[in-house]
Amino acid sequence: MKDKKTIAYKNERIKKIAFNLRKLLTKAVMREWMRLSDVKDEKGKTQSDRTKIENERSDLYRALHASICICPGCHQIKRDMMYNAYLEEWYCTCCVQEYRDFYLKKKAVLDKGGFVGDFSVEFHESFL
Repeated sequence: MKDKKTIAYKNERIKKIAFNLRKLLTKAVMREWMRLSDVKDEKGKTQSDRTKIENERSDLYRALHASICICPGCHQIKRDMMYNAYLEEWYCTCCVQEYRDFYLKKKAVLDKGGFVGDFSVEFHESFL
């Protein structure tokens, strides 16, 4: 996939359909995630079974957050999305702009020799 790919809907009907599909997929994944939680907590499960179920739950959650369905930054589903190839995740355009602005602000401080705390240059540069 391209390094930066933006999905922006211009037609309101298509936008509504796409956002409803995202919501539907997100609900289905979370319903399965909760079902697996209930299965894991059933009596008679061995530790090995519980570990397998927990790994499956983690895989579901990771897949949801890497998909176009939900923004890992703000958890919104009703926004246009941009793919970040470095992180292999989709972020909403609002979060992308915030990360860009934050990077430019903190980079200016770093260039002057200042301290900005816990700041990942690689992470923020991936949004430029």
